[in-house]
Amino acid sequence: MKTLILSNSIWNIYNFRFKLVKEISKKNNLKVYCDIKKNFNIKKKIKNKINIKNISFSSKSINLLDNFKLIYQINRILKKEKPKKVISFTLKPNLFCGLLSYFYSFKFFPTLSGLGTSYNRGGVFFYLIKLFIKISFKNASKIFTHNKNEKLILQKLGLNKKKIIQVNGSGIDFNRYKKINLSKKFSNNNFLYIGRLLYDKGIIELIEAFKMLEKTINCKLTLAVIIDNDNISSIKLRTIKSKILNSNISLKINIKDLKKMIKTHDCVVLPSYSEGMSRAIMEAGAFGRPIICSNISGCREMVQNGFNGFLVKPKSIESLLLALKKFSNLSFKAKVKFGSNSRLLLKKKGFDENNVINKYLFEINDNYK
Repeated sequence: MKTLILSNSIWNIYNFRFKLVKEISKKNNLKVYCDIKKNFNIKKKIKNKINIKNISFSSKSINLLDNFKLIYQINRILKKEKPKKVISFTLKPNLFCGLLSYFYSFKFFPTLSGLGTSYNRGGVFFYLIKLFIKISFKNASKIFTHNKNEKLILQKLGLNKKKIIQVNGSGIDFNRYKKINLSKKFSNNNFLYIGRLLYDKGIIELIEAFKMLEKTINCKLTLAVIIDNDNISSIKLRTIKSKILNSNISLKINIKDLKKMIKTHDCVVLPSYSEGMSRAIMEAGAFGRPIICSNISGCREMVQNGFNGFLVKPKSIESLLLALKKFSNLSFKAKVKFGSNSRLLLKKKGFDENNVINKYLFEINDNYK
């Protein structure tokens, strides 16, 4: 059965969905359409494993002409391929495939993995995205969401709750992400932030809280960031560099060896304003690290206060500082226990990648019996 997958980038497919895509391809005549130009080296790695085609996505653009061009491109693909199933990841493929589903007979399976910066900031885009989601997802056979909050939002929009399936993000391969034991050599309150360089990730609050902490104890913070200049929440590098002057904060850009970074730090911190299902926390937990994160959907599913880390109030420097102090006061033995609990909690709650894949396959295939 001819099936299409659409996503805004090959990077997203390769890093988060590759095993799922391979499993879907076993029983379907599958083609994957995504933007490969920025990561052509990834295409070389997977070109013999899945049938992948290019479509140019301007994922952050709000320009009407750009978006009409993208809808036109997707429509041409649908006319040409005549798929029976369309599976989409990331916001624009979800919305535009959903709109076009009214003019075709394919079964539609979007995945909502975060609602985007514009939605979270409110204003006119908040209402527009809500409207587009309601219209685009109405035709869906099943809708996959990453957290309870997203599920509730979809239900409030009047979408059929029986169609909404909650999954634990893209899941984690515990064989690939093996536990890294905490070492006394590096266990000296070495905190690590992993993520994009965005205001909405709470980086500014983290810097301010850490500066207060370092006045009282010996500690270090590493900001391992990915530059995302197209995002409206993006922070300029010069802004961050000026804020971390004369502090024990170091900046690392586009780190490729996450395992090495984790090994030399004893706690991962993510004070985001919102998340779909945080991949950074998932990976940190699988590696066996304690976690400090915001008490929000997409984070609190993987952290229990006082068990494997601490939950903080979003946008609160005071709450973040208190959590950093609590962690710093833990004994080495307690930190090790917290780290072990992080991995155990993920396993207990079904974050294994195979569980997520099986849920997708069951729900998708159930519509084609």
